[in-house]
Amino acid sequence: MLHRMAVWANPMIARLAAGDSYQDENICGLVLVCAWPMPSNVKDQAAVICKKLRDELPNEAYVYPTSTLHCTIATLRAFTHGPMNDSEIKACVDLWKPVLDRARKSSSWPTKSIRLRMNTPTLECSAGIFHYDDIDGTIGAIREALRFSIIEAGGVPVMGSGDRTLGKPIIGAPDGEIPPHIPDIVHSTLLRWKTEPDDRMAATEAFDSVTRSWTPLDISVERVTAVFETVPYMHMLADSDGSSAEFIWWST
Repeated sequence: MLHRMAVWANPMIARLAAGDSYQDENICGLVLVCAWPMPSNVKDQAAVICKKLRDELPNEAYVYPTSTLHCTIATLRAFTHGPMNDSEIKACVDLWKPVLDRARKSSSWPTKSIRLRMNTPTLECSAGIFHYDDIDGTIGAIREALRFSIIEAGGVPVMGSGDRTLGKPIIGAPDGEIPPHIPDIVHSTLLRWKTEPDDRMAATEAFDSVTRSWTPLDISVERVTAVFETVPYMHMLADSDGSSAEFIWWST
């Protein structure tokens, strides 16, 4: 019953849906991702589902552009933690690059491609999500290497839905910085809510009716990248499928 009482609406999503580009707000998250942008066959199949969702779901739903789909490995700095100016961004990147380099040199960092199976989307209250099978455990291994590297840098990452008060930023982080976060699921978000749907059950049934036609896709990913998240929820390429290079500040 408690999950039915949770708020689904997201004011940031309402702004994105209205065409707000968040320019001049100095938003900047630092995230470690893979499969961004997605391979063309994934975007093509996802586009079919996304169109059907836009047609069938109530107007309160906001279906992401396929150009925003990605898989987060870790959030080094959440975009919700406030703006940063250019010098603060540079300092933050300089702080994190050695941590990522050390993780990559770890014996536990995988040397083969990341293989993922993109499963049927599920609606989990405030978000519609593609869950992935981490076929070879590669993302799990990357996260473990990163966890140890963060600890060596004097930090304590928050793991999954664990107690965030137990986390600790890495040494050298600005005063008041929040700890890095490493998820315990492998997923991509494709839907959130602009405003509360009038009938949650009907919205859920419509979502399930559309997405049951999804055919699971196997994806092979060659690169892991650290990205500037300058628009909420990785919407930097929402209006086009142009180059993502300008947002990438570290890569395998």
